[in-house]
Order: sequence, then C-alpha cells, then structure tokens
Amino acid sequence: MAAERAVFLYSSAMQKAPITVVWFKRDLRVHDHAPLAAAASLGRVLPLYIAEPSIWSAPDLDCMHWEFVSEALLDLRSELAALGQPLVVRTGEAVEVLESLRHRFSIHAVYAHEETGNALTYQRDLAVADWARKQGVEWREWPSNGVGRRL
Repeated sequence: MAAERAVFLYSSAMQKAPITVVWFKRDLRVHDHAPLAAAASLGRVLPLYIAEPSIWSAPDLDCMHWEFVSEALLDLRSELAALGQPLVVRTGEAVEVLESLRHRFSIHAVYAHEETGNALTYQRDLAVADWARKQGVEWREWPSNGVGRRL
C-alpha cells in the first residue's frame, strides 16, 4: 500500500513544508484507505481525527458509540505509528481544528472519505469545503459505503 511509503513528519523543524491532512472520520483503518494512499503518494502526511462536540452530543450517538470509536482510534494510532506518524487527535469543531493546524503547518490539502452520517456531518463537511476554498486548501473527498452524495 502507498501509505507504507508515506513520509510522516510532525517535527517542529518540518512544520512549514507542505503537508496533506488525512482526516479520519468513520473510516478508522489504514488498509484500503484511498485518501491515505493518495496523500502518501504526495509526500508528508498528517493523519487526523477530530472529536467534535456538536457531533458527539447529537441524540443519535451515546457512550457506547464512543467506547467503540476510542478502541478503534487506539488501533489506528498504533498502525499509523508503525508507518512513522501516529494519529493526531484533536477535540473541537472541524473548521476550528483545521484552522488551528493551518497556523502551525503549511496545509496544502485535506483528504477524507465522504461520511454517510446525518445532517450535522453533512453540514460540517460543507463548512469544511467552504473553509478550504477560502484558505486555498485543496479539499477532496472519496466516496465510501457505496453511497453518492450531492446527486
């Protein structure tokens, strides 16, 4: 897999070299991860998971969901660490977290799978697309789960 050849660098010495953020949403795996493979083929990768208060406080999620996700995040962190860069986990709303990272790193792109969630996650992704356009950051989503958005 191309991710095995990725250059994962999170050191302070390399913060201004362009990076691609791979945003893990519900797709908490390394194997068969098209956004990760595409980002790895370009160079430096910052793997990211965002725990979003607005999403996690929604009525369709509860602590059992978080227990499952937190276990998957630990596995993903280990898998990514074996490739050279452990998963970066941040808490906050997606646009705020990405903007904070943009001030620290030279983000040229954000890659992710399309999330087939609820209206909150869809609106959040639209807000991220708007943020990326305004910042001159490439925003690219890959279809997932056989569901097409924006038809």
